[in-house]
Amino acid sequence: DEPDSIYGLVAKTVTVSEDRNSFEFALRPEARFHDGSQLTAHDAAFTYLLFKEKGYPDLQLALTELSEAVAVEDHTLRLTFSGKQSDRTILNAATFPILSKAYFEKVPFDSSRLEQPLASGPYKVGRISPGRTIEYERFGEYWGRDLPVNLGMYNFDRLRIEFYGDRQAAI
Repeated sequence: DEPDSIYGLVAKTVTVSEDRNSFEFALRPEARFHDGSQLTAHDAAFTYLLFKEKGYPDLQLALTELSEAVAVEDHTLRLTFSGKQSDRTILNAATFPILSKAYFEKVPFDSSRLEQPLASGPYKVGRISPGRTIEYERFGEYWGRDLPVNLGMYNFDRLRIEFYGDRQAAI
């Protein structure tokens, strides 16, 4: 209900520097990827630097003024900006997904493939028919299901998105 607020999932708290250019996030130690491996600040720092360098343009734009993404400790991430960023930059950047550093060190981020990347959310990619459909299956062991902000959410076992090349058929 608040247009300028976001609620942390992976981040438990955030501390903002006096100059509002540095943000230190305390990450939840219970955060896990779907394979059971722990999601850490090292994964988060890797993600922000990767998105700044090779991400989709919308991601890169929000990170234009990112000077540094550092894992201070396993569960502490610091993002530092140049001072030229807008007030909304951190609100956008804080909503980015966190990628597994271990996974993308083995599989190039910019390669084409249909295999599901390692994720940490309430759904996993299920069946795919390229250019036609994609299904998401609820991940029963989602680490964040009991967070207050998630209560009453993610009630569907399967989500299916269908793509249509013909606008009339889509309607």
